[in-house]
Amino acid sequence: MSREKALTLDALRVLDAIDRRGSFAAAADELGKVPSALSYTVQKLEDELDLSLFDRSGHKTRFTPVGRLLLEQGRHLLQASNQLVEAARALERGWETSLTLAVDGILPCHRLFPAIEALLSQTDTDVRLSHEILAGSWEALETGRADLAIAALQDEVQEHSGIKTQLLYRETFMYVAHPDHPIHDEQAPISTEVLQKYRAIAVADTARHKPSLTFNLLNRQPRLTVSTMRDKVDALKAGLGISTLPQAWLGDMLKRGELKEIAGAEHQHADVVLAWRRDAMGKAKSWLIRELPALLARREDSAAP
Repeated sequence: MSREKALTLDALRVLDAIDRRGSFAAAADELGKVPSALSYTVQKLEDELDLSLFDRSGHKTRFTPVGRLLLEQGRHLLQASNQLVEAARALERGWETSLTLAVDGILPCHRLFPAIEALLSQTDTDVRLSHEILAGSWEALETGRADLAIAALQDEVQEHSGIKTQLLYRETFMYVAHPDHPIHDEQAPISTEVLQKYRAIAVADTARHKPSLTFNLLNRQPRLTVSTMRDKVDALKAGLGISTLPQAWLGDMLKRGELKEIAGAEHQHADVVLAWRRDAMGKAKSWLIRELPALLARREDSAAP
């Protein structure tokens, strides 16, 4: 048998499951097989490729560097296979079996619920909202982890030829801090040098491979990095630092006195867009592309003072 024929999708699924689950036994349980069947698949693959995929010298079997390379590159093939199957199903059924929308933390997911409810009243498509930050939304779209993305445009984001965007709205960001934070004692206007003196609260970029992005962070500015926008809001309320927050998140926190705008600090702005790949276009994806901008625009208008 040729080496090309030895490397099957089933063999790659076995390697992927072993890595994700941490052991042959756990991987076998996920795949509905006995551990000996997985061991046979791996041994057969190693023999036919004439490669050592696992280091069995220790107490726990680990991937060799060659095995790790085969696993990581093989995952691209598995992903492409899944996308091909989903595209075929979408063409056959019209409505996709599943759809993932990557939502940047700039937009609270609850703003999308009316649109999702309207979509689900027409189809049984499984919809997944994936929380992403900064470059993470674009990476999820480019790699196929998401079918659509809602993200903020930044100069550092390189345009991808296979991705199309549509403007949803323009978001305004305000510098805020706890009402007792010492930055409120600074004289307006607040310069960059003044902002740099105070700790910034940042949310970590969720991109796995693309270069990380930042937004409204200054060089040499101390920072506390958290995982979600909700954690960022909580850290600001706790007085741990300063940051910009989009109006979509601020709500009535200023009126309630939980946070206070930093007087003299300039507002920041960003265009929020809906982005999608041009390849597979099922009914659910097409519906969101057509209806979501208008639904969000009505939501923004009703939320305006």
